[in-house]
Amino acid sequence: MVALAILGTALVAVFQLFSMTLRSTMNAEKYTKAVFYARSMLDESYSLPDVDKNSLSLTFDGEFKGKREVSVRSSSEDERVMLYEITVTVTWPLSGNLRMKGLRAVMRDE
Repeated sequence: MVALAILGTALVAVFQLFSMTLRSTMNAEKYTKAVFYARSMLDESYSLPDVDKNSLSLTFDGEFKGKREVSVRSSSEDERVMLYEITVTVTWPLSGNLRMKGLRAVMRDE
């Protein structure tokens, strides 16, 4: 009877450990996907010709929501050179949130 009690306690501990490992793996997978989506949205904003109209919201895989915002960080006196700050935020269920920022300088030909 004592051996069964010890075995039962050990099995409960092993199953709890397995559950925590599985949950950590799933969280790491979601965070990795969020980094991938945020990085792709940021890279896309570097390649688009018109930086001013670069803000958007997207949904990935039905559960990740991405939002890109572009704002002017600074400009030259003649406003030919503009420095834009690009902020990408990716959120997912159960309080997942990732924010990534980047800068892009643009020189206008006028």
